[in-house]
Amino acid sequence: TLPLREAWKGMEAVAYDGTANRIGLSNVWPSQLLDIINFVRERQKVDHGEEIPPPRMPDVVQAYADPFQPATELRQICKDHGIEFVSYSTLGTQHQMRDGRNPVLNDVEIKNIAEKHNRSPAEVVLSWALQNEMSVI
Repeated sequence: TLPLREAWKGMEAVAYDGTANRIGLSNVWPSQLLDIINFVRERQKVDHGEEIPPPRMPDVVQAYADPFQPATELRQICKDHGIEFVSYSTLGTQHQMRDGRNPVLNDVEIKNIAEKHNRSPAEVVLSWALQNEMSVI
């Protein structure tokens, strides 16, 4: 397996050569994201002359998040460093279905909020994500 720091240098290269406009990470632990942030900062502090490609922070982090598992620490790190957080499976599709039912969309509290506001449970969950500064795919 390619070490994450070496993979990140490859991502910087595709951004530098114009192949990608934005670069990021997916499914990383908070400690891994912090390691990449520190790796970039360390390289930015040291004069490597005209290092090609130059060190570059992630633009985006994509990770699983829903109201039950909100990826709070990872989202806070992203916010603190100006990195966009993109959530996937926000409607709970990562969970094991219980009796064929989605535990997020069938949660009593979420259903009550949806009913109170004349919305679907999915709309409530997506609204929660957007109110918590997540992009959602």
